[in-house]
Amino acid sequence: MHQKLVALRVRHAILDAKIEREARRPHTDTIRLTALKKLRLRLKEQIAQVEREFFRKELRGNGMARA
Repeated sequence: MHQKLVALRVRHAILDAKIEREARRPHTDTIRLTALKKLRLRLKEQIAQVEREFFRKELRGNGMARA
């Protein structure tokens, strides 16, 4: 699970850089910029889901989760 989270965060950082570059271009391609931002949002949602699953398992392992 940890490797998946790291991979998602790396992809998110790469998209951040692409978005930054596209936004700085003199003639920004707004369609491309919007598509990149949507991809970044999906990655952010995937990261949050993986983190929730990870912490749920951690809590269960420590006997702290509710039944």
